[in-house]
Amino acid sequence: MTPLVIFLIIVGAGILILSCFLVDKSGNSGDVYATLANARELSLTEMEGIKDKVETLISEVSEQITAKTEDKLSQLSNEKIIAVNDFSNQVMEKINQNHEEVVFLYNMLNEKETELKETVKNIDKAKMNLAEMNKTEPEAVKAKNNSKSVSRKAVKEEIENLNVNTDTETLNNHNQKILEMYSQGFSVIDISRTLELGQGEVKLVIDLYKDK
Repeated sequence: MTPLVIFLIIVGAGILILSCFLVDKSGNSGDVYATLANARELSLTEMEGIKDKVETLISEVSEQITAKTEDKLSQLSNEKIIAVNDFSNQVMEKINQNHEEVVFLYNMLNEKETELKETVKNIDKAKMNLAEMNKTEPEAVKAKNNSKSVSRKAVKEEIENLNVNTDTETLNNHNQKILEMYSQGFSVIDISRTLELGQGEVKLVIDLYKDK
C-alpha cells in the first residue's frame, strides 16, 4: 500500500469514530433535556397544588375570623342592648315615681284650696249675718245687750281657746305619729299619705326632731 492509501484509511477511521462519538453525545443530551423538562413540569404541578392549598387555608382562616368577629359583635350588641334596657327601665321608674309625687301634691293643693274657699265663704256669711243683725236691732236693745255682747265675746274667746287647744293637741299627736313612723323606716311620702299631711310639714317635723 502506498502512503496515500494508508493516510486515507486512517482519516476515514477517525471520521467514523468521531461520528459515533457525536451520535452518543447527542443521545445523552436528549435524555438530559427530557429530564429537565419533566422536572420543570413536576415543579409547576407542585406549585399549583401548593397554591390551591394556600388559597384553601386562607379561605378557612378568613371564614373563622369572620365567624369569630360576628360572634363578638353579636355579644357586644346584646350587652349594649341589655344595658340600654336597664337604663331605660330605671329612667321610667324614676319618672313614674316623680309623676306620682306631683299628682299627690296637686291633689293636696286642691284639697287645701277647697278648704280655704269654704272657710272664706263661712266668714263672709258670718259677716253678712252680723251686719243684718246690727241693722235690725233697735237702738234701745243695743244698750241692753252691751253686757250680752261682753258675755258673747267671752264665750267666743273661750271657744277659740278650745279650738286652739284642740288644734295644738292634734298637732302634737300628728308630730308624735310622724316621728314614730319615721323611726320605723317609713319615707316622707308614705308618712304624708298615711296621715294626710303635706310633705313639707312632715319634713319640717323630722328636721326639727333631728336638730334636737
